[in-house]
Amino acid sequence: MRKNVEKKSKQAEELSSQIKKYKTVILINLRKTSTRLLQRIRKLLKEKYNAYVKIHRKAVLQHAFKQAGLPEEVWKNIDFPGGVVLINESPYKVALLFMKNKMDTAAKPGDVAPFDIIVPAGETDLPPGPTLSQLKAAGINVKIDKGKIVVAKDSVVAKAGDVITDEKASALQTLGVKPFKVGMNVSYAYDGETVFTQEVLSLPPEDVEEGLRLAIGQALNASINAAYPTRKNIEFLLKKALKQGLNAGLNASFYSESTIKYLLQKALAQGNALKHLEGGSQ
Repeated sequence: MRKNVEKKSKQAEELSSQIKKYKTVILINLRKTSTRLLQRIRKLLKEKYNAYVKIHRKAVLQHAFKQAGLPEEVWKNIDFPGGVVLINESPYKVALLFMKNKMDTAAKPGDVAPFDIIVPAGETDLPPGPTLSQLKAAGINVKIDKGKIVVAKDSVVAKAGDVITDEKASALQTLGVKPFKVGMNVSYAYDGETVFTQEVLSLPPEDVEEGLRLAIGQALNASINAAYPTRKNIEFLLKKALKQGLNAGLNASFYSESTIKYLLQKALAQGNALKHLEGGSQ
């Protein structure tokens, strides 16, 4: 027992020492993550970002994070098999790599369908036999055609929110249908300044881009309204200032290189108006 405690303590110290060498610390949730997927992700992280990836027990992770001075929010509520990714890049790059490298997986009894699971119409390579009854029992519209089982029309095996039964899971596996995608998930990330949650890091790239465009537009408008000069808004501010200066010069009849043309046009228009009035009064 004591040896086990000493081993965990040493592992925590080693991990804490490694954490201090990197810019970003990422806590990953390995629940329902296959060994095959984990190996693929570790290889990609190493090749792309020279990342340090380590899998540890909950107690080791918590002690290491605490020793390294990470915010309590990151390590306090670890209740899943986890690991750590240490990297000198943005945590969103790692999250994006996770999003792009998910694996198709079969439905298992007890799984809850997050969406309608539909078996499309088409031929199969399955011969007639007990399998036909098995598929029909799962709610799949099947028939025999040319000595093979055929799915006659698109069949809804489970609707969103339904619990997958043994029969339905078995039928889907028989047909080779893998309706779910699984991947590694970022639980928390910390870059030395900000704690990033799973909700933030799981945002699709298109949502992030739209959010950035909106934020940039709002910031630009705010800086222009506040007359706060930056490289992005200086052109707008100069144009606005030029227009305001020109209007002020015209209203005050102040002669300058910029206003003379407009003041002469104004005077000419006023003169023509007076001439018209004088001609009309005769």
